[in-house]
Amino acid sequence: MNENDNRHLYHFEQFTLENYKKLLEIAKSNFNFIFFEDFNSRTKKSIILRHDLEFSPLLALEMAKIEYEIGVKSTTFVNLHSEYYNTFEKKTYKILETLLEFGNRIGLHFDAHFYGIENENDLTYYLIREKKILQELFNVEIKTFSFHNTNPFLLQFDDEEYSGLLNVYAPKFFKEIGYGADSTGYWRYENLFERLQNNKDDVLQILIHDGMWQKEVLSPRQRIFKVIDDNAAMLKKYYDTTLKVFGAINIDWDRIV
Repeated sequence: MNENDNRHLYHFEQFTLENYKKLLEIAKSNFNFIFFEDFNSRTKKSIILRHDLEFSPLLALEMAKIEYEIGVKSTTFVNLHSEYYNTFEKKTYKILETLLEFGNRIGLHFDAHFYGIENENDLTYYLIREKKILQELFNVEIKTFSFHNTNPFLLQFDDEEYSGLLNVYAPKFFKEIGYGADSTGYWRYENLFERLQNNKDDVLQILIHDGMWQKEVLSPRQRIFKVIDDNAAMLKKYYDTTLKVFGAINIDWDRIV
């Protein structure tokens, strides 16, 4: 199998920001967008749009701008232990504030692997702790959580609520309604464009990951490497700019930058 085989098999062309907008436009034509908390009071065919913030807050912001333009809402789940971004750094904090200003909501993307959780008591203890951190940081009520990097052990925790947080992997959100995801850069379960066009679901949860969508057509691996390279370039620029602003000498091998 060569690169072009993968390109066709995994629909690389579909995962652009331009096509993300088209996807939402198809969805909005047949569905009402709701939050997880509104599930029991829904009255129409509904979509719950969820983002697990994994790689790029900047791309998450671009996607939120598209959603705002179209007039749909989503919940972004934030991982306090991400290897790719820092929730507490200024640029990420400001982006998440902007998402809230757009009328979106924030949930907790919970990394149970960080703590080595082995039982429900551990789960509820650390959920409470991380919920409190997010609530105090953004001065909002956190109502939902999603697991990071699910496995069979974590999916055994399928109660509707833990520690006062709705569990988006509870059967009512995960097994008893439609579910579509772009995990690792391809359509899991079904091609979401086709599923939305077939209009077969009464309720559908959609999981979207920021780094899996770019302006250009790339493989999933290239999409993430671009996020990493773009972030490195931004950090280099930040270093040079900071030294200049504070009047510090910026010394390279053969010159002062």
